[in-house]
Amino acid sequence: DLSEAGNQPFQSTDGRYVLIYNGEIYNFIELRSQLESLGQVFHTKTDTEVLLKGLILEGPSFQLRCNGMWSFCLWDRKKKIALFGRDRFGKKPLFYHLLSNNKLVFASEMKAIYPFLNSIQPNDNINIYFENIFDYESSETCVIAGIKRIPPGHYSIYDGHEFKLYRWWNTLDHLEEISCSYEEQVEKWREIFLDAVKIRMRSDVRIGTALSGGLDSSAVFSAMNYLTNKSTNIRQAQDWQNGFCVEYPGSDFDETKWAKIVTDHVNTSLKKVTIKPQSSNWSIYDALYQTEDPYLTLPFPMLETYREISKAGIKVTLDGHGADELFSGYGNLQTAFRSSNLKQTTEITAIINSLKNGNYKLNSKSMHTNYIKQKFFTYLKYFFKKKKDFLKALIGKKHIEFLRYKFEYSDQFHPRFKKLDPLTQDLYEVFHVTILPTLLRNYDRYSMANGVEIRMPFMDHRLVTYTFSLPWTSKVGGTYTKRIMRDALKGIMPEQIRLRRSKIGWNAPLHEWFKGPLKDEIENLIKDEEFPAKIKKLWKKFIQKKNPSYKEGEKLWMSIMPELWKRSLISK
Repeated sequence: DLSEAGNQPFQSTDGRYVLIYNGEIYNFIELRSQLESLGQVFHTKTDTEVLLKGLILEGPSFQLRCNGMWSFCLWDRKKKIALFGRDRFGKKPLFYHLLSNNKLVFASEMKAIYPFLNSIQPNDNINIYFENIFDYESSETCVIAGIKRIPPGHYSIYDGHEFKLYRWWNTLDHLEEISCSYEEQVEKWREIFLDAVKIRMRSDVRIGTALSGGLDSSAVFSAMNYLTNKSTNIRQAQDWQNGFCVEYPGSDFDETKWAKIVTDHVNTSLKKVTIKPQSSNWSIYDALYQTEDPYLTLPFPMLETYREISKAGIKVTLDGHGADELFSGYGNLQTAFRSSNLKQTTEITAIINSLKNGNYKLNSKSMHTNYIKQKFFTYLKYFFKKKKDFLKALIGKKHIEFLRYKFEYSDQFHPRFKKLDPLTQDLYEVFHVTILPTLLRNYDRYSMANGVEIRMPFMDHRLVTYTFSLPWTSKVGGTYTKRIMRDALKGIMPEQIRLRRSKIGWNAPLHEWFKGPLKDEIENLIKDEEFPAKIKKLWKKFIQKKNPSYKEGEKLWMSIMPELWKRSLISK
């Protein structure tokens, strides 16, 4: 609803309740009909009013019926109580700070809370956060002292004195027993995915896609085309054929040729976004201040992409985030060795190798040797990882909240977690605790810094719970990663992309930019006398290298970034 009727703060008709809300409830049409059948009368066409009336009637449990992303505060003027809620997986952020006079300030960004702090200082444990960059996002811990967050899948109640936190969502409590054939699993997965895309196409404005040419974003873009051609009777944006792809001319990171295959399939043109750091409107300090939290890559490409999307008049995108963490897009496949037989181990090894060069080749000569080696090293790695996590929580660092949360309050002791196969257990942690929560945080900053809202079909809770219910052999097999996803999308997306093996993450080509367009800016920043001499030495050594690798560029950035991040707070 684009009319003024949806403006916030949104009040109930009797004036008792006031709602502040950030996000989207995609199934609001169905929920509205259900509430109307209970006698509720609606005065707008907004999902905001649906959320308000649902919370008044059912309290925080109404969130279980909502499909979407949200953070909200519902204020009860009569009882003087505030109810806060955050969506299942933390797609929308919610920060807060308790003032000395028992008042509370909350926001979707930490920087909005800065004026209420006595001083803006990094958390006491900031150096440990730099070393554990994926380990704190799912906890209450924040990098700025005095600010906390409501964790994903939690709600809280504030009565003016106490701030009580409760968990309302646990994916493990919603898993189902899978007894059907693989073919039936494929059918069900396709049905859920297409519906997840369909309800996210409900929009009063134009929508687009940040299209990489990889499997995930291409799946979303192709599914929108498939649904539109079927002429499904849904309230959807008519102008959705807007695929934006980052262009890195002459770089190995350039994927525009793959993205063009997808836009050609949909019969539309590809909108290329050429990233030139020296001519963008973001300085390094600007970019770090906008994204707020430290991260292992420069945010220029992402900030610039969503800026271009916004400049094109598009305020909503449907993107492919979450699929890698559901299906092991990066680096987790080795965990499957713990439950694989000889044949499966050989196949997984070939799949892992194919991610680098795009070629799948079985090495049948060394099957037995490889099987024994992979089993041994996988169990060894698993043993030391568990031991390391335990020691971190036990000695010396027990005061660090995010490490304690990861060890003591994660779901690894849940009876259903123990029944999951090793790969699915590993993916569960990546999805709920470490990598994905961090990426969701980042992409909320990248997009909302430009006034763009990202919708994520792979994050639909129905798809998430079903995928985590499946055995690992449905996720990896048939010579491919993301097995069930590829099989479910046959006939929906172009075969070149559906069967593409090579994998490139969306990162900045740091190693190229440091020796080129960003060289002068960084050298100006680090020439300060107080800038650590050790970092200056690392920079000089890198610049003298003839052809540094991406990994070397990332390592250098992780050395420089903490100091730049701290200085960005002061400069801004």
